[in-house]
Amino acid sequence: MAITLGPGEQRLLNVQLTPVPPDPARLYGRVTNSQTGGGVAGAVVQITGTGGGYQGVTNSTGNYDIPGITPGTYDGMVTHPDYETAYF
Repeated sequence: MAITLGPGEQRLLNVQLTPVPPDPARLYGRVTNSQTGGGVAGAVVQITGTGGGYQGVTNSTGNYDIPGITPGTYDGMVTHPDYETAYF
């Protein structure tokens, strides 16, 4: 958009700017058995907080990956039917 101003002309120009959304965050890691150190398959990692709720499930080696998280503060827990729930 171009604006043309004549000699001595005064013009009010109000502009609205749209904020750029923040880059999404990512949470990843590994869930292990506290006694053997081996990975725990099928554990559910859940977080809830300022950006909503997200979850991931561990694979056969205990690794999980939760991409696309809105930056913010979250509380989380890890659940599996054969283990005690862990909170973070």
